[in-house]
Amino acid sequence: MKPVSAVIAPGNVFFIREVNHSSFSTEFHFHDECQLAWIIKGSGKRIIGDSVDHFEENELVFIGPNIPHVWYNSEFADTQNKKTEAVSLSLFISSTLFLEQFAAFGDLQKIEHLFIKAQRGMFFSGESKLKLTALLTESCNEKGIPQVISLLKIIELLSSCKEYSLLASHNYTNNFQYRENERMNNVYEFLMKNFTKEIFLSDVANIAAMNPNAFCRFFKSRTQKSLTQFINEIRIGHACKLLNNTDESITQIAYGCGFNNVSNFNRSFKIVKKTSPRQYRKELDMN
Repeated sequence: MKPVSAVIAPGNVFFIREVNHSSFSTEFHFHDECQLAWIIKGSGKRIIGDSVDHFEENELVFIGPNIPHVWYNSEFADTQNKKTEAVSLSLFISSTLFLEQFAAFGDLQKIEHLFIKAQRGMFFSGESKLKLTALLTESCNEKGIPQVISLLKIIELLSSCKEYSLLASHNYTNNFQYRENERMNNVYEFLMKNFTKEIFLSDVANIAAMNPNAFCRFFKSRTQKSLTQFINEIRIGHACKLLNNTDESITQIAYGCGFNNVSNFNRSFKIVKKTSPRQYRKELDMN
């Protein structure tokens, strides 16, 4: 899938955009601006850099400049879902312009460090998320100086809060800036629609119009993952949703997510989540 280089609002330090559609765009893209994305409604699969996971409504992430990302609604995994909703509120920040225009106000080292961390994508939780979403909502109803003050409060909170986890791996690089190819567009959508079924390398390679060996090298160079690893991460993300929202047994979830046996599911789950499915569910019940 080719991530498109998107132009958000050239020349602006800040820009706020609201999305309210039946589903999120499936365009894998990146842009020069950082993005604080609040998913108000919607659920499905999310890709940020080389991070592949399930997302639910009320998710808040901060993405650095030129990190490819996309949110796929659940319609890709749930054909019974007749109606999907996608509502989000995003703050775009030009890190370059921000540092240039606010340099005269003092040491910005903490802000610079924030933009570096955001290169991996930051997933926020707890009280920090509540404060950030409240400020983001507030800023939409303001103009002029009051809005700038609210946005600066957001930057300050982003740079100082501790309630976050990083999404992309520490050595992730955006190879799509240099090796773009339209083939990946159809490949990603095929995987999102069919991950609950058995997927054959030959079928995916055919979609990319490549032989299997060439496709494996191509896919690894773009995603920094093998095809099997990528598919397993999609499946494990879906399993986490089912462990959280249903009473299905571990065995039912394993087969329902596309694994051909429970042992393989348990092993893959532990690799991705660093815990077993049973312990994961137990910890959810304790919270």
